[in-house]
Amino acid sequence: MEISNIRFAKSGDINLAYQRYGAGKDVVLIPPIVSNVELGWEEETYRRVREHLGSHVRVIEFDKRGIGSSDPFERPPTLAERMSDIAAVMDAEGVERASVVGLSEGGLMAQVFAARHPERVDRLVLINSLAGPSTFAAQRHHREPGDPRRTAEELIGDFRRIAETWGREPEHFVDLACPSQRGNHAFLKWLGRFQRQTTSPAGFLRQFESVMPLDASADLPGIAAPTLVIHVKGDRVVPPSTGRWLAANISGARYAEFAGEDHYCWCMAHWRAITDCWLEFVTGAAPTATLERRFATILFTDIIDSTGRCAEMGDQAWRALLERHDGAARRAATRHGGRVVKSTGDGLLVTFDMPSAAISFATSLRDELVADRLDIRAGVHAGEIEVRDDGDIVGLAVNLAARVTAAAAPGALYASSTVRDLLLGSGRTLQDRGEHALKGIDGLWKLYEVCP
Repeated sequence: MEISNIRFAKSGDINLAYQRYGAGKDVVLIPPIVSNVELGWEEETYRRVREHLGSHVRVIEFDKRGIGSSDPFERPPTLAERMSDIAAVMDAEGVERASVVGLSEGGLMAQVFAARHPERVDRLVLINSLAGPSTFAAQRHHREPGDPRRTAEELIGDFRRIAETWGREPEHFVDLACPSQRGNHAFLKWLGRFQRQTTSPAGFLRQFESVMPLDASADLPGIAAPTLVIHVKGDRVVPPSTGRWLAANISGARYAEFAGEDHYCWCMAHWRAITDCWLEFVTGAAPTATLERRFATILFTDIIDSTGRCAEMGDQAWRALLERHDGAARRAATRHGGRVVKSTGDGLLVTFDMPSAAISFATSLRDELVADRLDIRAGVHAGEIEVRDDGDIVGLAVNLAARVTAAAAPGALYASSTVRDLLLGSGRTLQDRGEHALKGIDGLWKLYEVCP
């Protein structure tokens, strides 16, 4: 998939960071209140959605002014100025007309742009969106039992608490915006870094406060583009009644509601149902579910005594160390042609085309972590895997690689007999570590330690 470097479009005096990826019909993606077009590729939950979108459409995604890599603003921008930012990004890429997808608060910009520039909007998609926080009061009579409504006052309180803990306790953001990720320590760890590298606590609060006075409701009657409104039933930030109100006030709009609680709905396990719904609306063809089978070398890493080190160092210092570990691992994976499938909390799952590349990755990572007194074990196996639509991998070969890792001694890299056979003639030295009964795997397996 073609992925451009981060580029900048000029909107007045503001530089807007944006990126283009994928191929197909043009789609301008307007993010929610917090975004970082560069860091989004580093986390599996975010990356899998981008990869899926890029296989069906050409996406232009940007950081709004005041957030991510875009310039800060001196005063809160008006809706008209925010709308002009969309045009600036499209002009920078030479796109005259595109489908516009607005996520959450990004939908405010999308609505105004569609109403005032109908010649540039092919189709409009609004996901967990609203016409403005001020419209909440007008929708009170739509409340239903179990409706997770937040008044404007409650929403302000929620986001002020998030600002107070910004970059230190991402759990507060997760509780409100993506509760499906509660307990996912790898996601929380990444989200904390994402917050710190995207804006400051004051910057986040300023961004939120700049949105509160906005109201696009007067522009809704002017929207002529075919419109799809999507909402998650248990959204804790913007209640579904708001989405239904939007659909009822946009001529001819379709409405689709999905189960779940996440405002950031791409974090949910059934994210593809939502994504494929609007992809079909935009492209006219429903994406087909695929299950790719292929041969791969599978490698797991695992940090030794992570619980003890965390207790010794304290949570904050331990999180910083884990971030250095993850950064080193991802850089090493890139150097050796690996694909990071996911973080496992205290390690990573990575795939490679060749066993020699996997071993080079593991040995270089082990050496790089010495300076931090961080020891890892790793296990590698090769076999046929199934690649799911969400980018995760499954199959007996994956399970076997995990068991090989669990059998490895601290600081060691163990390989299965399959990998040992594939490495014959490579010049690598492997020492026989005997036969092992691997949990859930039939028979005894001979394992080998890869020598430095």
